[in-house]
Amino acid sequence: MKDRYLYPIFLLLIVALLLTACSSMSTQPPTPTPAPVVILKASGSGTITIVLGTLAPAFEGAVPGYKLEVLPGKSTGNGVKGILEGLLDVAAMARKPKDEETAQNIKYYELGLVGQALIVHPTVTGVASLNHQQVIDIFSGKITNWSEVGGPNLQIVLYVRDEDDSSTKGLRKAILGENPFAETAKTLFSQDEMVISVEGTPGSIGIAGWPSVLALQSNVNAVAIDGVRPDEAAYPILDSAGIGYLSQREGDIQPLTDWLSSANGQAALNALGFVPSK
Repeated sequence: MKDRYLYPIFLLLIVALLLTACSSMSTQPPTPTPAPVVILKASGSGTITIVLGTLAPAFEGAVPGYKLEVLPGKSTGNGVKGILEGLLDVAAMARKPKDEETAQNIKYYELGLVGQALIVHPTVTGVASLNHQQVIDIFSGKITNWSEVGGPNLQIVLYVRDEDDSSTKGLRKAILGENPFAETAKTLFSQDEMVISVEGTPGSIGIAGWPSVLALQSNVNAVAIDGVRPDEAAYPILDSAGIGYLSQREGDIQPLTDWLSSANGQAALNALGFVPSK
């Protein structure tokens, strides 16, 4: 007889437990769906890709939902080609767009001016500055030992960039002219290769965009030209540098340009040695 009265009680308990469990489950908030991340792919100039790679973590931290994916690059032209073909969102540019590029709806955001720095290995002591003629004589091979310009008795090892590179074009326009590079000069084809080569070779000198040198935290020194350093407005080899993008993509790129224009973005660019645009 007792069992007859216990069964209904058990059933009531089970129903109550099920109702409680369902009620508990229904009050739990649904798991939120993560917001999609907008990926901006960038490549092009070696100097500016190195800079963008350094700036990416700060940009992504300040602008949630965006990721700046920086691919290795060697030339502005390749970056421009990439955005025109839809392979890239952002072209890293070591110059302003050409007229024919502007005609293809390429817009340009200027990061600032880049000094093409004369960088030397730390063994080159006592040479804080060179004048125009000394620069010509070193790069053309007339001066071959650092003792000839007040430095140590150390053979000069000369590294140069190819003739199409912005560093070479800037050096020729400002100082070197048509003087050929020394026959002993070794031609390199990327910013990081230049910096690594000078950093690892006693007595060496080369030329590289100063912001990329600072971004790489390289153990090299910059030699001033006529007493002016590459992060100063009077430096003789200054070039515009920035990012390019298609005008129809401006809305997608604006979070990046807005951050670059912000106080934090400008402070980051100044720390990397950019000279503010005039």
